[in-house]
Amino acid sequence: MSNHHDTGYKELFSYPELLRQLIEGFAPPEVAAMMDFSTLTDHSGSYITPLFGEKF
Repeated sequence: MSNHHDTGYKELFSYPELLRQLIEGFAPPEVAAMMDFSTLTDHSGSYITPLFGEKF
């Protein structure tokens, strides 16, 4: 079942530069320094998880 906030998160995480800025602004510098933001890619919005079943 989809929650009302899911759409907002999907939209937010669809912009790699914004995601980079959020992580650099809120995560400890050591965490942000370990990330390679150039590897971010877009994936299908639907998938199946072993624990929770189908997700969108």
